[in-house]
Amino acid sequence: MIYDRPSLRLVPDDGDDGDGDATLTNTLRALYAAPESAGYWSALERRIMDRIARGETLDAWWSVPTQWARLGLMAAGFALIVAASLFLRSHAEQRQMAYDSVLGPANGGPTLAIRDAQTERQATINYINGR
Repeated sequence: MIYDRPSLRLVPDDGDDGDGDATLTNTLRALYAAPESAGYWSALERRIMDRIARGETLDAWWSVPTQWARLGLMAAGFALIVAASLFLRSHAEQRQMAYDSVLGPANGGPTLAIRDAQTERQATINYINGR
């Protein structure tokens, strides 16, 4: 769907001269050019140095608030505990798998059991049932 809206232009279009880009470039350079007076730069330096001297950098956007730092340290401690427990569990499972591969599983081997003496009737029933 095509909308018929006039486009916003910074520089008026004088036709198809091909110099619209040059005019736009020169206009943008004039807008974003650095100030020419030397007093601007010395005043800027003075303002920056005054802020640094007053210690205003502590509340700057790049510093971490105290509440967030505490919360971050608690989260990092929790993550460390979880990671350590998972590591120890994985290590124990690997050790158990190595043990089982050498000796075999503990519940799969033959087991000796001492039975009470069977009566003749129980022995007959076991013989018939194939036990």
